[in-house]
Amino acid sequence: MLFIYLLMALLGVAATIFAVQNPDPVAVRFLAWQTVTLPLSLVILLSAFVGIVFAAVSGFASQFRLRMRIRELERKLAQVAAEAGRPASGAAGGEPGAR
Repeated sequence: MLFIYLLMALLGVAATIFAVQNPDPVAVRFLAWQTVTLPLSLVILLSAFVGIVFAAVSGFASQFRLRMRIRELERKLAQVAAEAGRPASGAAGGEPGAR
């Protein structure tokens, strides 16, 4: 995990250096939408920030889905444990957990 943090920091520093060395004004166009003239460094940093936000939201959504699955499985486990603790109606000898 430390390697990933170091890699992300290195990429962030490289993007910042690139952005600072390219202060030329640019206009960003997408379909019918167009921005006013902005410094290239600002466009690059905003693009990186938007990418980080989308990646974080995606990670949080995945983490939330996994937590919900864990809770569901814990409920099922508790239900099975509770059923195993009671004598089964058709179990021979009436021993708990005999199946």
